[in-house]
Amino acid sequence: MSSRRILLVEDSSTMRRMLGTLLKEEGYDVVTANDGVEGLAKAKEEARPDLILTDYEMPELDGPGFCKGVKADADLRTIPVLMLTTLGETHNKVTGLESGADDYIQKPKSPDDIQEMFARIRAHLRIADLRHELAERNRLLEAAHKKLTFELDLARKVQFAMMPRPPKPRGLLQVAVRYTPANQLGGDVYDFYRLENNRLGILVADVSGHGVNSAMLSGMVKALAAGLSIAVLEPGELLAGLDVSGEQYFPEGYFCTGFYLIADEDTGLLRYAGVGHPPAIIIGPNGPRLLQSNPGMLGIGMVDGTAGDSDRLEPGESLILYTDGLPDAMDPSDVVFGEDRLKTLLQGHHGSDPTEILNQVDNAVLAHTAPARPADDINIIVIQHSGKK
Repeated sequence: MSSRRILLVEDSSTMRRMLGTLLKEEGYDVVTANDGVEGLAKAKEEARPDLILTDYEMPELDGPGFCKGVKADADLRTIPVLMLTTLGETHNKVTGLESGADDYIQKPKSPDDIQEMFARIRAHLRIADLRHELAERNRLLEAAHKKLTFELDLARKVQFAMMPRPPKPRGLLQVAVRYTPANQLGGDVYDFYRLENNRLGILVADVSGHGVNSAMLSGMVKALAAGLSIAVLEPGELLAGLDVSGEQYFPEGYFCTGFYLIADEDTGLLRYAGVGHPPAIIIGPNGPRLLQSNPGMLGIGMVDGTAGDSDRLEPGESLILYTDGLPDAMDPSDVVFGEDRLKTLLQGHHGSDPTEILNQVDNAVLAHTAPARPADDINIIVIQHSGKK
């Protein structure tokens, strides 16, 4: 109690001495002021009071005016102000409380009144302490949030730096890619591998969830796949290898889906395999067709070999690889964008260049989900047979 300071603003010297004595006997450190003007000055210039007791009727600046002055000052407004007065009319109470007073009590006339006054002081000091504690916690939370945001932004830049640019054409194929994470960090991953005999390996994988955990696991998937792309000959072998090697890294409850294809840049021949992933879509003058994925999940050690298949991109055709954040994007009524809508959109723009196809898909998804944004990461790769080297 001895450390709690109370500013007593009272124009009556008799009442000021009496209240000051009572407060000191209760263990408070008391600073006094003769009126509202002096009270404001002392509140600002001397050590900050923990609580203020003020009279209602005072010369120069009365109690309501003093309260307004305290509450208008950013450094003082959180200090509890108790208006201690002999005026008991309702309009006086309303005026006092609306001016910023936190309580309105009668000046004590008996021992019981004095005990009530002390009880109200203690109550308001407890409330003030809780406010200070909450403000400090908010300050710490804000500082932690700023630090976390900075670190996540930095991690986002690192993650994007790890996402390769589309490879320059070496033959008939042109490639474009777009990656849009739902949060600062995403769980989708893609990569390109320059293979011998003018072949291009393309991986798209989607780690369950999104955020920091998924982003870290996606980096692990990319690292594992890079080594496997050199060691294996068939797409299914790479996915099976990812499943086996990823099992020791994926925590319980996490898994990923994947689609891997090897494209011959001279002929357009495609060899592909997928596990648990949305089918790739080929669009062109003859309509869309799907490159289906096998059921299952990667990273849990249950894929025993993965059957693949083959196709061929003909001149004017484009192949679209994507993650499930695209067809699963929902509008405000929880209607998904869907594979059929995607196929119709893609077929309507099959003659566009790869970047324009990506733009059309982006615009359609944003229009579908507006005013919100897609809830999951979206990764799209377009591979187009240009018809000429």
